[in-house]
Amino acid sequence: MKYYVGIDLGTTNSAISTFDGENVRIWKSKKDQSDVTPSAIYIDKRGKRFYGKAAYLKSAQQPERCAVLFKRYMGTNTVLTVGDEKMSPEECSAEILRELYRNLPEEIRESDETATVITVPAAFNQMQNAATKEAAQQAGLGKVALMQEPVAAIMSVMKVNPKDANFVIYDLGGGTLDVAIAESIGGKVNLLAHNGIAMCGGRDFDRILMEKTVIPWLMANYDLPDLKELKNSDKYKKLLRIASYKTELAKIELSTDDEASIDGETGVSDESGEEIYLDIQINRDDFNTYIDEMVMQSIKAVKETIEKSGLTTVDIDRIVFIGGPTNYKPLRDKVCDETEIPGSIEVNPMTAVSEGAAIFAESIDWSDEVHGRKATRQQVESAEALGLSFRYVSRTTDNQARIGVVLGKSVTGYTFEIKSNDTGWTSGTMTLKDKAKVIVPLEKRGNNVFTVDVFDNFGRNVPLEENIITITYTLATVSAILASHSIGVEVRENSRDSKSTLDYLVREGDTLPAKGTKTFRAAETIRPGDTKALNFKLWEGEIEDDVEDNRFIGYMKITGDDFSFGMIPAGAEINCNYVVNDSGSIDLELDIPSIGQSFNNDKNFYSRQEGQIDLDHAAGMINREGKKVLEKIKNLAGQMEIKNDEELQKLGEIASKAINIRQDSSDREELQHISDDILHAKKILNKLRRENLSEIRQKELDHLIEFYQNEIINYSTTENKDEFEKLFAAANQAIKNTSSEFEDILEQVRCLNYQVNMDNNPEFPVQWFVWKIQNPENYSDENAFYQLAAAGKKAVEDNDIQTLKQILNELARIEIRDSDEGMEMMTNITRG
Repeated sequence: MKYYVGIDLGTTNSAISTFDGENVRIWKSKKDQSDVTPSAIYIDKRGKRFYGKAAYLKSAQQPERCAVLFKRYMGTNTVLTVGDEKMSPEECSAEILRELYRNLPEEIRESDETATVITVPAAFNQMQNAATKEAAQQAGLGKVALMQEPVAAIMSVMKVNPKDANFVIYDLGGGTLDVAIAESIGGKVNLLAHNGIAMCGGRDFDRILMEKTVIPWLMANYDLPDLKELKNSDKYKKLLRIASYKTELAKIELSTDDEASIDGETGVSDESGEEIYLDIQINRDDFNTYIDEMVMQSIKAVKETIEKSGLTTVDIDRIVFIGGPTNYKPLRDKVCDETEIPGSIEVNPMTAVSEGAAIFAESIDWSDEVHGRKATRQQVESAEALGLSFRYVSRTTDNQARIGVVLGKSVTGYTFEIKSNDTGWTSGTMTLKDKAKVIVPLEKRGNNVFTVDVFDNFGRNVPLEENIITITYTLATVSAILASHSIGVEVRENSRDSKSTLDYLVREGDTLPAKGTKTFRAAETIRPGDTKALNFKLWEGEIEDDVEDNRFIGYMKITGDDFSFGMIPAGAEINCNYVVNDSGSIDLELDIPSIGQSFNNDKNFYSRQEGQIDLDHAAGMINREGKKVLEKIKNLAGQMEIKNDEELQKLGEIASKAINIRQDSSDREELQHISDDILHAKKILNKLRRENLSEIRQKELDHLIEFYQNEIINYSTTENKDEFEKLFAAANQAIKNTSSEFEDILEQVRCLNYQVNMDNNPEFPVQWFVWKIQNPENYSDENAFYQLAAAGKKAVEDNDIQTLKQILNELARIEIRDSDEGMEMMTNITRG
């Protein structure tokens, strides 16, 4: 590669830089000569597009014609209306990428020797990473790789301050927080731990300021509808957008001043026809109070990350602040005071990520399909007849390097010489012998090229197959990059009917890139032409007991239409070859020996679409998830005999907020926040459960035994009773087992409870029906649900139990299961 490009594709602002192997350059936007370009698009009535600052300035007056904050919706199916056009978040991002690329000289834009690294937050999930890749493809950028933002920031830090130290990267952008702990030794950097909060950034500070100051002031001074209606009203969309824009400007003003004003005309009238004029004063003390909870969350993330790294605060040299919101000194002071670690603003917080990305781009082997990093050690085979080769460190942060001789044949009187092609330096003539070593100086950053000459005992030049050695004198090398998330394949333990769990391809904290092969087996037979499929479902997260509590990130689906010969019999071996690259993105290939075929991403067998949510229609799903989390909290509190645990109370507040979200809510950011909070709550609940697993399992078993004795035994046959006793005994033996065997057994008990009740308890079908129709939002087909509910009520009135059972089966068919698309998407692979 000749040109290395780094792009920080930000929530509010983006930047582009290049690196030529020696120097980094930030490319200013051509129109306003700024280091950063606002991530904003405006489309006028004629369809003309405006980008960056020009678009952002128009967004306040005509929000319906602008796209902003779309990075927050990457990895979702949310459709953005921009003027008269419908755009996906990926399409919006592609537009900004193209606009950034226009800032580069034509020779860089058009060159085949240009490679680009686009950064993504470490907190980004697999679907968000994949969406960013798709945006780059739509933008037509050519050779592209993704890189975690904190790693890019580390590269910038090493450029300006390469001293040995442990330091924290505190990267607070417009939308996300990334925290990383880095260890620098001799210019080599290890990422020891990282953490992040997906919805924590400057934009959230704006929202808090709006909610705490602007909205209350508007409600107190003007005739406006209630808050929920105000937020969902088209009439007041412009008002809220202008107020948000003015709020952001005032927030930025507080970076330098103690007070700021949110003022100006809005062009909007209230319910009484009075024109609304903003005139609100804010000060640093109030602002600090408003954002304190979120800042403390970020500080907690810093402390947790330091703990994960195995270090303590006394081991940390400094906190390096990255991102626009860290320009606010009181925030930096708060973080430093709470952690007792000194702060540093040694890099430009607005451009450090794009600069670091450009530097990192040089370290990538762009000839490799998966874009792994260049090898740090190489060998040049020079003379096969002599068994002669030269081994050397090909990439180093030192200003000198060592070249070693490997000689397979003993020779007498042979000599060699190494010369610098750049400076004319020479090693002088040296005796050629095995294990001889030469220290060569590296006079410049980037590639230093040397030529090797070998002479025989008569002084004649010995022909060499290869005699050029290139050693790169780098700014920094990153030895260890860590996975931000665990990624696993959903499998059944023994058969299609057993409980599902995760078989992990990579664990959070594992060193990247990671590659390997996992062997699975088909749980059912697939023949050519079958509509049935093998379903490889991928999840992101650490929850093994309840797989659906993780984040569903897509699947590979192999149907009978995907092959023409042979058969995949039940039990057939399936080899899953995987690569998780430096950014955390995954590439999969399934090799099935029984049919002699492989399936991979290139053939579009992997799909993430089913895991993506549409935030405009997410309220029902969030309601359901909130109810499930609340039920888990109640169960856990009872099992652990907890009454007033503060942590569970906070999780309960999250669940309640999710349950109470309006079905017609149009606040996408709020919905995204709540969705992320629910996922976080599930992680905490799983952690609490795992920490008290034996105690909880014993109580679950005791409860089921008590329920059986009080409710089920009278309806059980002798055969049923024997089966129950065997299952209870097996469960008791499995309580301390760390696998999911205990949960599998309890699931069999519950199924048997249901079957005995349904077959022998005449009152149960009615009770079950009444319970199942309490929550219409739990069903995928609203019309079908209400028709079945009406038919079921009539069957109850007619005492037609047989018809009622059939209706219950139909309800089960359309019931929404946890991220389960129905029987056709059930996992049907087992461990190998």
